[in-house]
Amino acid sequence: MRSLTPIQTIPIITMVVVLALASHAAVAGTVATINLTNTGVNGYTLAPVNDTTILLYYTPETFGVAPSIEGYYINVANCQFTQAPAPQVANAAEPELARLPNGSLALMWLRVYGSYPNVSIIIQESVLNNGHWGSPINITHNGVIASYTSDGEYIYIVHEPEPSLSYSNTQIIVATMNGVIVKTFNIPYVIGIDAYNMTGVLLLANGSKALINFRNGTIKSVNRLWITRNGEYLNYNPYSHILTINGLRITIPGNYTDVYPIQFNNGYVIVAWGSIVSAFKWVGGSLTPLANLTNPGNWAYLEVNGAVTGGTAVIAFLNLYNMRLYVSIIPLNGESCTPGLKGAVTTTVAPVTTTTTVTVGNTTTATRTTTVYVNTTITVPVNRTVTATVVHYVTTTVRAPASGVPIIIVAVIVAIVAVVVFLVTRRHYAW
Repeated sequence: MRSLTPIQTIPIITMVVVLALASHAAVAGTVATINLTNTGVNGYTLAPVNDTTILLYYTPETFGVAPSIEGYYINVANCQFTQAPAPQVANAAEPELARLPNGSLALMWLRVYGSYPNVSIIIQESVLNNGHWGSPINITHNGVIASYTSDGEYIYIVHEPEPSLSYSNTQIIVATMNGVIVKTFNIPYVIGIDAYNMTGVLLLANGSKALINFRNGTIKSVNRLWITRNGEYLNYNPYSHILTINGLRITIPGNYTDVYPIQFNNGYVIVAWGSIVSAFKWVGGSLTPLANLTNPGNWAYLEVNGAVTGGTAVIAFLNLYNMRLYVSIIPLNGESCTPGLKGAVTTTVAPVTTTTTVTVGNTTTATRTTTVYVNTTITVPVNRTVTATVVHYVTTTVRAPASGVPIIIVAVIVAIVAVVVFLVTRRHYAW
């Protein structure tokens, strides 16, 4: 499981900005990385539309506004972002694009109803037809979705009958793209899933992983393995720096904590991160640096995805501490790219100050005030803590003067409802 040691966050200006980054690579020209949002983001997804366009959707968190889905068409020929149509839904999180067997694009998302603890989180889906999204359908109808993914043929779901901090009643569901359940497995303590072609990697609450064959239900323990959204089996050892993809091995130069491969015609674009975010091209056994995508800093905890179309890679990465979304465009032929936004609307999010007070015994009181950027504040009893700390939580250790005993205070600050943090955001850290 990834460490939750706090990292240095990147200053966010209250406008969409381009971070000017000089390339240190021999292949790419000047590469710029856009900080796409100046608010939190609770999920994103991207996929090619054709040879010139990639579609990106995300769910921003703006103070006082129910989260909805927003998106851009990214034209890789001129590196421009143009606003894309999006399904008109509120209280949405964790969008995911998948290509159906007939070639159409489907967009799924989590839809939140109610408020904690009387809440349900279901999966909804819409299909793109002639540039417009159709009416959403419900893939699930009750309970809480802790995690899900799709390969375009099936949706692989971690489901709970009701919100829980223990995950003791999790159920793995495999459903068709229109919601017909084909497989069900009662496997407790599952908090995350990646899957492709009826094989999946389950992330368990204790940080371990298990490989499952959904056709026959066989399960075995695995270490450092995951399945990418293109069906690639990936293993990266941060100590030896050896990356293995489908049995092929290569050493990634530098001291990176994690990597993610993006497949294209005859190779991979490898995104690596740690003290910096970098991109490499791996073709025919040869690894070539492409560019550094960020300035040096602590970028050890990211959620990375990307796509290649028209000879250009679009790389998106979500910083899991400030929940900001960054996008880089890298022409693989060595040309330069300066991304631009068309029709983008930027708002300034005001900070929210929370004060947490705990009384020790009958006399000693310890108080800590913290200011953060959030969407909604929901109060949860102090004794309802969780084992993972994410951007939506402000965790503070104080010492009561009378006893000197450390007290852990968890002020839960949630973007939609508390359960979305418990059951969705937490899994990103563990992968």
